Amino acid sequence: MKQDVYQIEEIAPRTWRIDECGRDNCYLLCGDQRALLIDCSIGTGDLMGVVRALTDLPLTVAVTHAHGDHAGGGYQFGTIYVPRAETDRSWRGPNMRVFRKQLLSNRMKKSGITKKNVRGNNLKTNWLPFDDGAVFELGGRTVRTAAVPAHTIGGTVFFDEANRLCFLGDTVCPVLPMHTYRALPLQSFSDRSDRLTELLDGYTLFCGHGDGRVTHELVQKQIAWVREILAQYPANANKHGKKYYPAFDPDGCVGYDPANLYPAAKQKGWTIASWNSILHG
Repeated sequence: MKQDVYQIEEIAPRTWRIDECGRDNCYLLCGDQRALLIDCSIGTGDLMGVVRALTDLPLTVAVTHAHGDHAGGGYQFGTIYVPRAETDRSWRGPNMRVFRKQLLSNRMKKSGITKKNVRGNNLKTNWLPFDDGAVFELGGRTVRTAAVPAHTIGGTVFFDEANRLCFLGDTVCPVLPMHTYRALPLQSFSDRSDRLTELLDGYTLFCGHGDGRVTHELVQKQIAWVREILAQYPANANKHGKKYYPAFDPDGCVGYDPANLYPAAKQKGWTIASWNSILHG
């Protein structure tokens, strides 16, 4: 497998952002005794080799949520920790190769990464559940978690308390991804926005896409934009789709599905095309 799929940036002492060809980010944190890899991307290259070039410490892998661009590389590690709400077969299925192949970006294809690079059987990967408030002790470095269900039902944020670093996954990204496969209704993000603001206060923020950077100012803008969308639409539309507010901007906007603004008795119309709607990265 290719190692040059990944670009590495040290974002803090003993902390690296590992970028899978501009598509998504993993974060490697090293303590005195253990290392923690937060998310493991699609897995189109030798991610294990990249990690082992950075550290030989015993490794724990945990994911912010179980979408294929965050848990897909888990096959290289054998065992990964996954939010408990997303450990059943309905989440494992979309991590199979046939679905992860849909996640390749145009940039990846132009760089020579093809569907042949998407390998591994995640049905054989051991998924261990973790709960809201789980703690990962790395030796002189503690990482705790907080569930923020919005992008997905088990969406989780990781906090490196001593270094005041926060790893958001897709809970907040420059293009807020509330229009993707199995996102909760947009109202769920609004309902949790006050708690999210409180949780993130005082932390430097890193997300799962783009260059990883998220500012607190952008978080507050997106909260306001979500509320504006909900104020404009009192009910769900009849047909799924994807829209951006106030307009598509890779530096900041909200992606939403007009048929998934509010909780409904039954959701219809999800297809493989939903995977292609993850446009950031």
